[in-house]
Amino acid sequence: MRTRLARSAAAVIAATALFSGGAAIAGPAPAAHASGSVTVTVTAQPELVGVADPNYLTDVTVTGSGFQSIPSGFGGIYVFFGWVEGGAWAPSQGGATGSSYRYVYDDEANPVGYQLFVSFPGSSTESSANGGEVSADGSWSGQLKIPGSSFESYDRNGDVTTVDCLQVQCGIITIGAHGVVNPSNETFTPISFTDLYSGDAAAQAAAAAEKAAADAAAAAAASAAPAPVVASEAPAPVTTTIIAAPAAASDDANLVPILLAAVGGVGVLALAAIAFLVWAVLASRKRSAIASAAAGVTSPASEPGPDAADTKSGA
Repeated sequence: MRTRLARSAAAVIAATALFSGGAAIAGPAPAAHASGSVTVTVTAQPELVGVADPNYLTDVTVTGSGFQSIPSGFGGIYVFFGWVEGGAWAPSQGGATGSSYRYVYDDEANPVGYQLFVSFPGSSTESSANGGEVSADGSWSGQLKIPGSSFESYDRNGDVTTVDCLQVQCGIITIGAHGVVNPSNETFTPISFTDLYSGDAAAQAAAAAEKAAADAAAAAAASAAPAPVVASEAPAPVTTTIIAAPAAASDDANLVPILLAAVGGVGVLALAAIAFLVWAVLASRKRSAIASAAAGVTSPASEPGPDAADTKSGA
């Protein structure tokens, strides 16, 4: 009986130890990582950093450091050339292909170098990687082609959009491969465009790279620093040209004709009044003369005849 109990206890202890050991082997902890960064140099001219030609194909060497490496993890890192919108473009922040970021497509069955797939070491998809693998310290390197300053991109509905990198900021994009969202491996590195085939291509490229670095540093500082408080200033005086209205025309010139017309009118009325008075006086006199003449002449029929009595006495 004691022998059976001892054997059972030993079996349980052994099974527990085997399970614990198996769990420790099956789940390796991800390697420690820092924020990833990418350096881009022209392959034939490594002194040219962060630049590409706007009109011709540019072969660049893309080197990453500080990325997360997951031994035997599924997938790895996709490396694209394209455009991103604002700060929330990444898949881990809700970004999506064709809306918040666009990139140059490549043929997955027969890639020509417009995209890179950098695999995790020991991944089940490692055989399809064309950009090597992420080393244990998070570094990797590969060759990428930039077609120029413009490219055509497809969204999830298959609609085509032309991206002009002279109007918007383009650069190197890294995201988690095979649909695995991994914010630790999401980066965007700006690319400037300059004529790499002119006589002074190196100087132009260096100036373009310096400007891109300065712009990126200024943008980072502006986003990190609080907005400055600007004291309100009195408005600058405004000079206004005042055009005087033309002076009203003098009425003296019009007054004389008016006065003359008034005087003429008064004169006419006065003459009319005088003529009327003269006519009235003459008419009155004429009537008086007629009345006087009529009063001084007696009609014969009206004179008294001899009295009848006188006639009889005389007889």
